[in-house]
Amino acid sequence: MKSNKKEVEKKAKEKKFSKITIAEDKLLKVIIVILVLVVILLVAYRIFYGKSLATDDKLVKELHSYLMPDDLNNCDGLSNYADKKITSKDLTDNVKLCLAYQKASVKDAEVKEYDKTKKKETCKVDDMIFGLEEDAKKCSVAKVKKDIIEDAYYKLFGENIKSKDAFNYDNTHICYLKDDYYYCGRSETYTYIIDGTTAIYRIIDSSVEKGSTITIYDYFLKINNNECYTNYTTLDKNDDCTKNYTKDTKIDYNFMKKYGAKYKHIYKKDKNGTYYWVSSTPVK
Repeated sequence: MKSNKKEVEKKAKEKKFSKITIAEDKLLKVIIVILVLVVILLVAYRIFYGKSLATDDKLVKELHSYLMPDDLNNCDGLSNYADKKITSKDLTDNVKLCLAYQKASVKDAEVKEYDKTKKKETCKVDDMIFGLEEDAKKCSVAKVKKDIIEDAYYKLFGENIKSKDAFNYDNTHICYLKDDYYYCGRSETYTYIIDGTTAIYRIIDSSVEKGSTITIYDYFLKINNNECYTNYTTLDKNDDCTKNYTKDTKIDYNFMKKYGAKYKHIYKKDKNGTYYWVSSTPVK
């Protein structure tokens, strides 16, 4: 009897253990299914909505600076901040070459000085004419490999240079293409633009990576003579901003979000894995 009782108790324990094991197995399967569903949803969300990037991400900050010239008087300033969508086709060849020059590594370019032509205030280098440096009787000409400019151009716009003409890289200097080099020096004629009353503010709001594109959203504000404007290229005024702006106003993220114009900038990855600018569009 005792033996039978022990066997019954043993079987009962085994049965109970079996039930627990089955229950744990079912729970584990449920957890695995839930985890798989979560992963699928996260992947689907990323594919559909993209991956958020930090506003201080190194790549985001680099892309955001692509069309920012060294000086707003150069390269038509921030002409991509317009009242309509702007693409590479909307920029002149001179503007694109100007931006490429300013983004290229030309600091180590060979520089030579040339004496001025007799009875003229210019220097002639082969068939190229350059102006004299200020308070000097000579012309300084930098010899820049065209590959350097071409690489910078392709990086910015994802396309090869179409124009082979001369271009101005600021208001007083010009570059001529000859053989495999650009020869850059002071222009024979030029115009000074003096405008110390214009202030430009830009602040990144968010950035999303989706597939082969990165989209950056930012706020833009142009202030001239204490008046605000909705974009860089027109005289469309931002009256709400002007009413709430004084020379002591702190231009921070909150002010920009409330009164600045929002823009969307799209960048696309090329075959080499680097990004180039595609378009800038005001967000209404």
